[in-house]
Amino acid sequence: MHSAHARIATDANKLLTELALLLPPSKPASLPLSFRAPPPLDLALADIGRDLQDLGCTAAVVAALANVFQVVQSKLQATYRSNYERTTHELAATFPERDGGFETYENVLRIRYTRDYFDTVERTRTRILAEVQAARQRVAVASDGMEGRGSFSDEVVAVLERA
Repeated sequence: MHSAHARIATDANKLLTELALLLPPSKPASLPLSFRAPPPLDLALADIGRDLQDLGCTAAVVAALANVFQVVQSKLQATYRSNYERTTHELAATFPERDGGFETYENVLRIRYTRDYFDTVERTRTRILAEVQAARQRVAVASDGMEGRGSFSDEVVAVLERA
């Protein structure tokens, strides 16, 4: 009985797939004639260099991490701008004429996308700085335990002290 249900389901899926191929492609909703694309989002790049210097990082580490942070921000900007543009175009297609309603929703979207971008950038900045602090603490702990011993283990130091 189970195989009969499976055959029916398979046949039904085949039929639906064939029917979908027979239907004309759905055309995307057209934008109102008066539609003017809103200006792109104003998403500024933040700087992490000063924070890294304050943590005592070398110039080379500051340059490397600042570059990584800038690349991440650039990719975030591209993603947020693309998603915002796509969303506003889809939203504009739902308004038959520009009666002021679209501008209201577009403004809300602009605020939301901008805030989300800056929140994401701040979270990224905070995570990078936390990783740097954690790495510095690990190095400090490791170097405290090895004072005066070079790279000798505890066992070697004990043998040398007894000698």
